[in-house]
Amino acid sequence: MEIPNYGMYRTFLGKKKEPGPTARQEGDHFANFIQAVRNRRSDTLNAEIEEGRLSSGLVHLANISYRLGRSLVFDPRTEQFPGDDEANLLRSREYRSPYSIMENN
Repeated sequence: MEIPNYGMYRTFLGKKKEPGPTARQEGDHFANFIQAVRNRRSDTLNAEIEEGRLSSGLVHLANISYRLGRSLVFDPRTEQFPGDDEANLLRSREYRSPYSIMENN
């Protein structure tokens, strides 16, 4: 995937890197997100927040694979790399107090 600017992306598929899906949307998505946080109105977002979480997650997965120098198997249901402790260590980090992520119960 290539993201040349905030308004578009394009993908390349397979070993031959054949052109895949592309999209273009006007507007600065980062600025839109900050504006929605400031005005506390999720209805002003360009996309649902879950879409942003999933999209940014793909980038994190790619970075973990790149840092380890190998392909990975990821289970989206558990959000873990089954049987790969090294990859799972890069999936999260320790946060300093008072900035922490609460576990869902």
